[in-house]
Amino acid sequence: MLRSQPPTLPRTATPAPELAAAPDSTRQIQMLPTYSVASTLLPAVLSTPTLTVRLVTVTAVNGNLYIRRGSGSDFDPIGLLEQGNTETALGRDILGKWLYIPVPSTNSKFGWVSTLTIYSSISGHIKDLPVAESPLAYPAFIQNCSIHNMLIQPANVIIPPYLQFPDNVVRFDPGEYTVYDYDMVKTPEILTVDLREGETFQVTASGTAAHHKCPDGQ
Repeated sequence: MLRSQPPTLPRTATPAPELAAAPDSTRQIQMLPTYSVASTLLPAVLSTPTLTVRLVTVTAVNGNLYIRRGSGSDFDPIGLLEQGNTETALGRDILGKWLYIPVPSTNSKFGWVSTLTIYSSISGHIKDLPVAESPLAYPAFIQNCSIHNMLIQPANVIIPPYLQFPDNVVRFDPGEYTVYDYDMVKTPEILTVDLREGETFQVTASGTAAHHKCPDGQ
């Protein structure tokens, strides 16, 4: 999922109103034990020794451009290509929708930028680049442990209460989300979630003073 307006630095993936986060007691993050995110992986470029690579560059326009760990919006941002700056692409995904570039101001760190966003301007022929391997994305989830329906914005997704397991666990792309109690009259804001790869974030608060814990086994 592509963001409409990337912010100035990673760990926020979707523009949203400036809202205060809930107290620490409402945030419960369960790290999936089998996942290990390595943002500095250098994928192998699938090319032959005789391949001539023509210059392809990407420039950030209309704002900053996220550089992600892999070739998709379901990967964590690991850097930014700031507006007006240009980098030379070293490779592409097989469909030419993502380019593999150096992360500015780092040593030997690389990532992926989208070619299909209004924030990227491409010079050169993408198909001239060799295909590069991308790592697998680690899934991220928001789990509703409360007894109310929760509205997740800006995704505009309603997560049902914990009694409707497993439908109360929904996968999302990494980024920032705001959680609202959909069952309350004025749909109050509960908290803001900064979701990362490999995390399962449990919503335990509701629009009232009540807090909940997900049953064992969920």
